[in-house]
Amino acid sequence: MSWLYALRQGRWGIAGFSALAFVITLLNTIGFYRIAGNTPTERAAFARSITVLAGQFTVLLAPPFRADTVGGYVQFRVYGALAILVAVWAVAAAAGTRGDEERGLLEAVLATGVSRADAIASRFLAFAMGGVVVAAAAALGFVLGVDRTQDAIDAFSVLGASVLVAGIALACYSLALLVTQLVSARFAAAGAGIVLLALFLTNSLSRTIDALLTWRVLSPFYYYDRSQPLSPGGNFDVRATEVLFAIAVVGAVAATLAFAFRDLGSPIARLPVRAHPPVRDISHVPFWRAPIVRGLYDRRFGLVVWMAGFAALAALFVVLTKQIVQPLLAIAALRPYIDSVIKGDIYPSFLGILWFAFGQLLIAGYAITQVGRWSAEDGDGRLELVLSQPVSRRAVVLERALVLGLGALAIAAAGAVGVALEARSQAIVLDTGRLATASMLLVPFAGFFAAIGSLLAARVPRATVGVLGGFAFVTYFIDQLAPVFKWPAWVEDLSPFHLYGRPLTSGVDGTGLAIMVAVVLVGFVASALLLERRDVGA
Repeated sequence: MSWLYALRQGRWGIAGFSALAFVITLLNTIGFYRIAGNTPTERAAFARSITVLAGQFTVLLAPPFRADTVGGYVQFRVYGALAILVAVWAVAAAAGTRGDEERGLLEAVLATGVSRADAIASRFLAFAMGGVVVAAAAALGFVLGVDRTQDAIDAFSVLGASVLVAGIALACYSLALLVTQLVSARFAAAGAGIVLLALFLTNSLSRTIDALLTWRVLSPFYYYDRSQPLSPGGNFDVRATEVLFAIAVVGAVAATLAFAFRDLGSPIARLPVRAHPPVRDISHVPFWRAPIVRGLYDRRFGLVVWMAGFAALAALFVVLTKQIVQPLLAIAALRPYIDSVIKGDIYPSFLGILWFAFGQLLIAGYAITQVGRWSAEDGDGRLELVLSQPVSRRAVVLERALVLGLGALAIAAAGAVGVALEARSQAIVLDTGRLATASMLLVPFAGFFAAIGSLLAARVPRATVGVLGGFAFVTYFIDQLAPVFKWPAWVEDLSPFHLYGRPLTSGVDGTGLAIMVAVVLVGFVASALLLERRDVGA
């Protein structure tokens, strides 16, 4: 049966993301008892601090409810992040479908008599089964982490949270699957990622920007956030959950129709291009002989979109920083806490926390999309074509590294310009040197993920995007959980989010920068050696 084949194709993604969901939920549940205290007074004080601070950061997170309980804390701290985790998985799985098409695997399935509708339905069913497994793994982590001597477990609340995770996973997958039908296979992962990111920001920014309130109903994340079943006394919005599953069904049907009306290997519609006479002579323009120039030119449209989006979001976060900081300064009870945490001017400090933390996630996403492209080139014949020119495999890896670095540099520079211009208009004084430094450090940060991804692409190209997305998620939580569990410094240094530091206010962390550069060099060198020992497409 085709759904069994689809399930087998996605088994590593299901196993990996289930393990991530279990570990992250378990650690955060155990961590609650370490940071919240055991007495009602300690937990009430903890909840007040969490609620007041989180209320100012609703631009990124839904506000917590009953953070004095383990259920309320895990709902806020973990299940909000799980929506992002399953969205990353959905993008990787949907892009993998187009990857199978480029490799001829989907054509082979259709040749057996399976209809196109059945092929999409089998993929959807396999992902749905995987979504149930991931949701169950997260629930198991919560159940095992709860201290039964202090708290009881409500089975219906856990079931409700699991249904929500499965619902947002299916909604994101169906939308990503639809987007991948509309664009070429090369832009499948990037296109699906951009759409889901836009939907996520539409919902999250609507908590701060009133103009987006009417548009957030288009986002599946809005319906996910309407329920907080793990929180004692929290609601489970049945109607919103039904909408989540309705989005999943409608998206899957639309993706099926799009697949039925397009040719294999092509998007549903091509942009009109002006006809040119065929040219068979080699270009004599000198700079075309540089592989790096060709690589950047080939990615020019995507790079321009990334630069424009990064700059626009950077400017937006400067505005949001001012809107967040001003109410905080008016809360006298928070002033001692702010003075103990924030060093130096409060506006640059919060901008470093808000924008550059979010910018790290975006630049990591850029690196992952580029790595996904490298993996696709391995299976669809483009890498084989390049190697036949002839070009050495080491040269291919070097070119990829340099093109990635230059692209990340252009995006980081665009973000720096956006921050500088908007900060001036908002009368926020920033150290220009530190702003440039913080922005340029995003380049080795992106290289860290790209080097790990290049290593994976040289060894297991099919699983690369999913594994790298999971790695990004794990390392993010390492940076968050290490202080709670008092893990040793070397564990924190496994996370590039920790290695990046707070350069806008504290300057460059020399050790962190050295580790990131070392990982970049070792990762790309090792990937070049591995690529030489593996058959292309294997």
